[in-house]
Amino acid sequence: MKKREFLTAAAAGATVAGAPAIVRAQASFPDLKLRIASNYPAPSLFTRVQQEFAKEVTAKTNGKVTFEWMLGGNPLKAGDVYPGMARGATDLGFTVPAAFNPREFPVSGVTLPFVTESPYAGCMAFREWYQNTPDVQREFQRNNAHLLLTLSTSENVLWSMKRVNTAADLKGMRIRTLLGPGDALQALGATAVTVPYTDAIDLLQRGGVDAISTTPFEQGVKDGLAEMTNFLSNGGRMGIFATVMTSINLDRWKSFSKPLQDVFTTAADNALNWYIDAQSKETDECVEILLKSKRIQVAPLDPAEEKRWREATSQVIFNKYAEAVKRVGGNPEALTKSFNTLVAKYEAQRQYVTGIDRYLARKARG
Repeated sequence: MKKREFLTAAAAGATVAGAPAIVRAQASFPDLKLRIASNYPAPSLFTRVQQEFAKEVTAKTNGKVTFEWMLGGNPLKAGDVYPGMARGATDLGFTVPAAFNPREFPVSGVTLPFVTESPYAGCMAFREWYQNTPDVQREFQRNNAHLLLTLSTSENVLWSMKRVNTAADLKGMRIRTLLGPGDALQALGATAVTVPYTDAIDLLQRGGVDAISTTPFEQGVKDGLAEMTNFLSNGGRMGIFATVMTSINLDRWKSFSKPLQDVFTTAADNALNWYIDAQSKETDECVEILLKSKRIQVAPLDPAEEKRWREATSQVIFNKYAEAVKRVGGNPEALTKSFNTLVAKYEAQRQYVTGIDRYLARKARG
């Protein structure tokens, strides 16, 4: 045999004998094109996290598993994402089911105001809480969903047309708000307008609402609220208020092999770590945008006033959560205690500075 022919034959043999692991890995994953739906648009940080997740899944399955994106509420609006996923209209979905499907996901609404300002602590705590809490696991199972990824929002803020210094200033104000911040602001005298965020921006410009809340700091900055409103407040330091959850249809999940499930789980864990770094970076970028605004005035509340807001509303917020959880046989005291304990554990691991506090520090430096 000629030397070239021998090398070619040897190389062919190496491909067969030396790379069976690669061949097996490719063969172990079926060709799948999975649909991902959300109310969040493509530029959203929450969407970009999913794209990181999907990219890793595709890479780790050697291109076998790919994704089709259905974003911005088309065709599934916020309240339709999880019900649509349950019936198979999409394979995966990400939104805030505790906000848009509260009757189906009452236990998952455990991310209450005044617990933490740290997205890292919220993300990590919810993931561990889900893994160790049968009540919340059953909640997802009842809705034919398997939870993959939990992304806590950054801190709640209040974008308003008039300055808010005290709770008295809230009386009569029409504020777009949902979830725990909505319960708190109503208890302080505001009128809650519970419309989707995109509708709220239109209402604000037409004078239909006086302020927008239940919106993460950086989302409002990126969407130009600094040029639509006059004042930005920390809203009593309510902190994080919701968790964006990525799930997959449970029937679809059960159809996966264990190796494929492992790929999805690992990719979700890596995407969570990517989000923590990206969220902090985006907050810094938004501070720079805010510093250039000619219109907005950042008006933080006095710490004593923040305390009054917290003391006046914390029980109201908890009672609302407790009422919803008891309807499905849950123990709200035990659920919140276990979650808040985990939050404290993760808060101690990583310090977080809010967007408004970063803005004030950056402005002071000049």
